[in-house]
Amino acid sequence: MRIEKEIKSKLERDYFFVVGSLDDVDTGYFINKIEEGIKLPNNLNYKTNVMGKATPWYYFSKDKLFIQLVNQIIDYLEFKKIPDVPYLLKEVWGIKEGFSDFTQLHSHQPNYLSGVIYLNDHPQKLYFPQINEEIIPEIGKFAVFSSFLNHSTRRNESDNNRYSLAFNFEYKGSFNGIGI
Repeated sequence: MRIEKEIKSKLERDYFFVVGSLDDVDTGYFINKIEEGIKLPNNLNYKTNVMGKATPWYYFSKDKLFIQLVNQIIDYLEFKKIPDVPYLLKEVWGIKEGFSDFTQLHSHQPNYLSGVIYLNDHPQKLYFPQINEEIIPEIGKFAVFSSFLNHSTRRNESDNNRYSLAFNFEYKGSFNGIGI
């Protein structure tokens, strides 16, 4: 083998990152649905970057209560023209991380934007090392970010489960998405 060139460097790149809170999230409804979804034969338990339990990818994609929640976020994004690119909702899944569970460092490429909505208060932070940001889960807290941003959690050291809803938006035209 012969290596002619190897470059390890950083490339400056525009990204999007917003954190906010949603009011009146029916956490009981979503947590119960997650508990049902992680028992399905096509669940994603310990099969992805989430080293915990997860529903199937599209489990909440047509869920009316989820659509009502995410529409608040979409309204903000469209009002601010951030980002100024057409996009469609793609996957929406639920996550349950119990004691010792964690999420490996990963991104959601090739999606455009990704997000999370937290369903309970919990000490297990979400880390974005490239931009030196972290999020402490609180009921209704959400983040939407450029899908190429790496993120992870450390192991859940609490006896309490952390519940969240994760979702991706794809560039409009690249996928026959939900189109809300």
